[in-house]
Order: sequence, then structure tokens, then C-alpha cells
Amino acid sequence: MLEAVFIFSSGKSFKSSNLSSLIKHKKDDFYLKGFDSKKGYIVEVEKNQNKPISVKLNNNKIVTSRLIKEFPCTPIHNNTFSFTDAPPDFRRKLLDRSIFIAEQAFSSSWFSFYRTLKQRNALLKDNRISDIYAWNQKLSDEGKVLTDYRKDFFDKTILEFNNLLEILEPNNVFDFFDLISIEFYKGWDSIKSLKETLENNLQKDLQRKTTTQGPHKADIKFLINNEDARQILSRGEQKFFSILWSCAQHEVLKRLYEIEATLIIDDIKSELDERVFGLFVELLKLNKNQVIFSCIEDCFSSKITDKFNEFKKFHVEQLR
Repeated sequence: MLEAVFIFSSGKSFKSSNLSSLIKHKKDDFYLKGFDSKKGYIVEVEKNQNKPISVKLNNNKIVTSRLIKEFPCTPIHNNTFSFTDAPPDFRRKLLDRSIFIAEQAFSSSWFSFYRTLKQRNALLKDNRISDIYAWNQKLSDEGKVLTDYRKDFFDKTILEFNNLLEILEPNNVFDFFDLISIEFYKGWDSIKSLKETLENNLQKDLQRKTTTQGPHKADIKFLINNEDARQILSRGEQKFFSILWSCAQHEVLKRLYEIEATLIIDDIKSELDERVFGLFVELLKLNKNQVIFSCIEDCFSSKITDKFNEFKKFHVEQLR
């Protein structure tokens, strides 16, 4: 069910890069149909083993990129739980996904940068040095716009993250929040302009046949006393931090952009002890948007349930 919700929001799976893997064994396709009661929208998604995904909104075909705008959601799943330990590419994708939802012009800026990057890399592979200089300027201009979007959303997320820390007071459970620093890395040395960096790195780029620095290498870095946080934090600590950061991005969408994104959480209690899970429950109380989560055990007592305005339980085995 969580996969279905995420597909309605992205046309993708959050568990697999291969959408065909979601098709039942010995079946040729899957078909999903959803209804948005607020907008009155009907969305249909179909994926055949041998065909690209087909998406219809109110019976009209649309591209999958539009789904993220019409049915925004913030996913928290096993990959998100290892946010600090994940490769930079994963952290960039999570940041960019939220900006895609929030900023109308971001998608064109993102695609424009990566198209230009692809062109420059092709020139590097062909060793066409004379043509590269012209593309350096274009890549630099588009890279600055992309980076400004990312830095702005990152700064807003930091503010929401600190607000959540003040309300939750997780220092009663963890002692690392007073020591941690979170930094946005643009993907190149901040002292130099992107164009200067591209020109200075030309020989290295030609040798490696790819652009070695730029917004495509951007990252969010987490440090404790100037040490990489993942070298210090336990898995449980990393997991709660990752959840908190994802919820901070979710809060930016709600509070600053007035976007009611659905929060979906896969296996809500996985690997969380009772103290950490208690903090998570307090975090959920602050969320004003719809939350859909899965859990393999009945971890919400009636006392906790009463604290939520609308709490509906669906038992898959009993189909209710």
C-alpha cells in the first residue's frame, strides 16, 4: 500500500529502481487507481512488463514528473534511515525532491544543468578542448541557479530542524545534538567561482573524462567536533537523526510553502527502542499533514491513539 501511495506521487518505487519488479509473479502488468477527495482528481497508473509506465490524470495522459506536484509526499523508509551513512547522491536526491515540490521553476533549472553537464562530459571524452571553454560558462551559470535553490531550501530546513529540537528536547535521550553541525557543500571549493573551478580542473577532468567538481557533487555534511558523524553515531542514533531531518524538510513544505504533502513511513518501529520510539511519536504529533505508515506489530496503544485526531487502522491479513 505504501508503494502504491509513493507511485502516485512519483511514478517510482521507493524499494526498487526497477518498477517491473512490483508486478506479481506470472502477471503481465499492474494497475493502480486513486482518488484525491480534496481536488476531485482521479489518477490511474499502469505498468506493463514490456512497456513504459502509463499515467492518466482525470483520463488524460500526463508525464510522471507532474505527479510529484499533484500528489506530493515525503517518504521515510530503510534507505532514509541510513541518511548520514548513505552516498552523497542519495542526500542530494532527497533535497532535490523537496525542492521539486516547492519551487515551480526548479525542475527546468535542474534539467538544464544536467543536460549541459552531459554535453561537457561528452566533450571531455572526445578530448575536444576548444569547445569545452564555451560550455564552462553555460555550466557555471546554470550551476549557480541550481545551487542557490539548494542552499535556500537547506537553510530553511536547518531552521525547522532546530525548531523541532527545541520542542522535542531529544537531548534527554541523545547527547550528540549539542555537538553536531550540519553544512551544505556546494560540490566545489566555496572560495572559487564554479567557472574558475571548471577551468582549473580541466586537465584532471580530461584525464578522468568527466567533470569532477560542481553541483552534481553537492552534499549535506554532518559533523561532530569536526569528525564525520557516521563514524561516531550508533545505528539507532543515525536512524533518529535521519527521521528528524526528513521531517524538518517536510515541515518546510507545510509551513513555508503551504504544501500538504503526505508523510509515508515504512515499518515505523523498525530498530527503534522504546525511548527513541517515544520521541518519534512526539514528532508525529507535530505533523499537521496526513501520515500513512506500516508496522508489523501493534505498537500504538489506545492511550497513544487518543492523542491523534484521526487514527485509522488497516489490518492487511484480515483486509480491514
